[in-house]
Amino acid sequence: MKRFIAIFILLLLSLPMIFNIFGHKNGELIGYFDKTEKPLLNWVNFEELKFQNNLEKFLQQKVAFSDVFIKTSNEFKYRLFKYSDVQYVEVGRNNYLYMESYTRSYLGLDYQGEDNINSAVEKLAQVRDTLKTKGIDIVFMIAPGKATYYPEFMPKKYDKLKPKTTNYETYSKAFNKHNIHYLDFNAWMCSLKDTTKYRLFSNTSVHWGHYACYLALDSLTHYINSMYNITLPTIKIKKNKVSNKMYSSDDDVEKIMNILSNVPDQPMPRLEVEINTKNKDKLKVLTLGDSYFFGLNDLGFMSYIFDGSEFWYYFKEVRRKVYEYLFVWEYEDIKKEIEKNKLILIVFTEGNLHTTPKEFCDQLYYLYCMQPTYEKELEWQTKKFKTQIEKNHDWKESVRKKANKQNKSLDKAINDDAEYMAKEYLKDKF
Repeated sequence: MKRFIAIFILLLLSLPMIFNIFGHKNGELIGYFDKTEKPLLNWVNFEELKFQNNLEKFLQQKVAFSDVFIKTSNEFKYRLFKYSDVQYVEVGRNNYLYMESYTRSYLGLDYQGEDNINSAVEKLAQVRDTLKTKGIDIVFMIAPGKATYYPEFMPKKYDKLKPKTTNYETYSKAFNKHNIHYLDFNAWMCSLKDTTKYRLFSNTSVHWGHYACYLALDSLTHYINSMYNITLPTIKIKKNKVSNKMYSSDDDVEKIMNILSNVPDQPMPRLEVEINTKNKDKLKVLTLGDSYFFGLNDLGFMSYIFDGSEFWYYFKEVRRKVYEYLFVWEYEDIKKEIEKNKLILIVFTEGNLHTTPKEFCDQLYYLYCMQPTYEKELEWQTKKFKTQIEKNHDWKESVRKKANKQNKSLDKAINDDAEYMAKEYLKDKF
């Protein structure tokens, strides 16, 4: 019996290795998680325990059935306790799912203060005035937030909290004060609640639905037509299918929960649209913003309505097509790229107002209202050269060999090489 138990325990301990070699291959988990690459073995990494710690994380990702174990654990927590173990995901009433940033935004828990917000909008107004002399306008658009639209289904833990002053309210006042062209789709769509023909949000997504994006895009084109006295391509619903089967981002929060079963879905519309481009005007638009833009783009924003335009995702990734991109800092002259456009459209949802609009305003203010500084140029040029190293296989391999010889991590070696190249590039410019 002792031998049998010993053999059984050894077999049990060996199962992950056996399945890794001969059996189950892990399925893909959805959502954000840190994927650990196989670590580089050198003396520095070994001495500082970086190699050992990263090797452990790397091997944990390879354990057979780890995806099944993770999904089973998440399913158990969701079904029994209405709780999600995934960071920032919150389970509300009636199977409504939220992201924490939206509930915090609605309650004013991430409020940045009137002075900070006014300072950001003042900078944006100065950039607006500078670009206006070049014949370029700025329009700021706020998309609706899930918690503001559906506060009644928020998690019970928020029941005793009353909304305080929010970033959204203060930004709205500041935009009006400084006469920024401002489209408040948050207030507008909340006013349409329970009166629209189709649902604007699904219960299992954080992003606005297809019909909400249609309303927003139709309203946006009419607004721009009146601004420039032009006629942009028109969008019209050709066919609509209402179904409990979710498409695209309609269940994006559920997907990142990584559970085994399906969260019951409320019916959502999926539109088939037609866009009339015949004898219509064209307008070059550069859009800056967050992921709420992708819903607009699904309906033909870049392909048909604003042909040849770009989307700068968080002022980092340049999207010409949704899945093809480069980085903003790869442009030799960022201002030149901005000034190819007639309109700068800034799209944000209220859940991101606590950080990114200020960052955008600071970036634009630096480009148009400040003298270039060595520190800032060094930062951008270092990013540019790091990207070039990552994209060039031969260059990256040579840096990898250098890192091994110098007992550095690959990331440190890439950063050092990129910074050296950036300093060489800036030698004669400052």
